[in-house]
Amino acid sequence: MKKLIMNINKEGKKMNREGKEGEIKGKGGIGERVIERVKREDKMWDRMRMKGLILMMMIVMGCNSGGVVGGEEGKNKFLQSLVNVSEEFLNVFTSFGEMVGSVLGLNVDSKKSDVGKYFKTVQSTVEGIKSGLNKIVAEMKEEKNPNAEATESAVKKLVSETLDKIIVGAKEASEAIGDAGDPIGNIAANNAGGAAGADVDKLVKGIKGIVDIVLKGVGNAEAGNDKKASDGSTARTANGGNDEAGKLFGNAAIGAADNAKKTAADAAKAVGAVTGADILQAIVKNVSATDANAKDGTIAGAIALRAMAKNGKFANDNAGTAEVTTAVKGALLLVQ
Repeated sequence: MKKLIMNINKEGKKMNREGKEGEIKGKGGIGERVIERVKREDKMWDRMRMKGLILMMMIVMGCNSGGVVGGEEGKNKFLQSLVNVSEEFLNVFTSFGEMVGSVLGLNVDSKKSDVGKYFKTVQSTVEGIKSGLNKIVAEMKEEKNPNAEATESAVKKLVSETLDKIIVGAKEASEAIGDAGDPIGNIAANNAGGAAGADVDKLVKGIKGIVDIVLKGVGNAEAGNDKKASDGSTARTANGGNDEAGKLFGNAAIGAADNAKKTAADAAKAVGAVTGADILQAIVKNVSATDANAKDGTIAGAIALRAMAKNGKFANDNAGTAEVTTAVKGALLLVQ
């Protein structure tokens, strides 16, 4: 098991990290602060994977509490089954941990429906894990294994307190997004305001069902500070001033192209100051990004949520420049 936890996604994580750093270095103005955050998150998700391992070990402890598994053949068969199920659980656990970090493995031109498909994958994978664990219990009972009763108790606890909740949350999130064909970096027409999107509450509820299990006690929805990027010392205002990220979420257009540049800088500052876990917790809390004194975590969470929400759009400027598109896509790249 120790070898399993050390090797899961090792090469994939290395490639993902190197890819992120390369992309970030190619984006002017983002700099070493965000690269350092990527490295911080590698360590954080290592802890998350270890948490998944601990959940699987709970089952092992339950299995061993009733005596020794009968015979080497039965013991090896049981342990191999457990390792297989554990690997599936840890893989999906890692995948969720990196959800925001890699924008669900997508690029900024992907469709919102691709995000919905991701949640469907989480649902089906965890359902398969649940079935696998129940199969182990059934086989132990059939073979009159002395540990069957204790194992069944441990599995029931894991299923009811963890797996079922993740399944329900993933299903709700995927249904909230549906087959929406708009891009995750969806920008309103020139000189038009943004839109929160449809079924946002349902999407938040679904993500909350997963976050409450997987990221319990990890991440801070109010991470960072409330200072806007233009001067680094003035607090953000209600509904967002001309130089604030809050303008992205307004019902009116951002205004002049110069305002769009300042809005872009504040959005990048907010996202670069927090972690993926902070963003997920902010999505769950769902505080308005246009409130006065909005923290970096709130802004970053709002960007990620609107990017995922069906029909969600960010406000545009009145000049038809590329500033807003660049800002939103740059911010989505930084949500990692």
